[in-house]
This record gives sequence, structure tokens and C-alpha cells, in this order.
Amino acid sequence: MARRKKARKTYDPLEAYRRIRRKMPPPEKVIPDKRREIGEEEAQRELRDDR
Repeated sequence: MARRKKARKTYDPLEAYRRIRRKMPPPEKVIPDKRREIGEEEAQRELRDDR
């Protein structure tokens, strides 16, 4: 005689998704884009030099 599966107490609509989805590796470290900061610093230098 086959064993019966236990009934789940709470209904989880994402249970099937969680069962089949692949585990994703953690994201890699992102190097911040400093072009905007450099452009702002250059603009401030130009304003100081013009005075």
C-alpha cells in the first residue's frame, strides 16, 4: 500500500514556482559610474577659474 502525502496546512500560491525555479548566484559587485561626478567637479573648477 502506498503512503499518502500529508496535506499542507497553508496554501502557498507560489509553492509550484519555488519548487521548479533555479537558484541564482548572488550578484557581482558593481563598480560605480563616476563620470557624472567627474563632470560636475570639472564644471565647478571652470566656474572657480573664471572668477
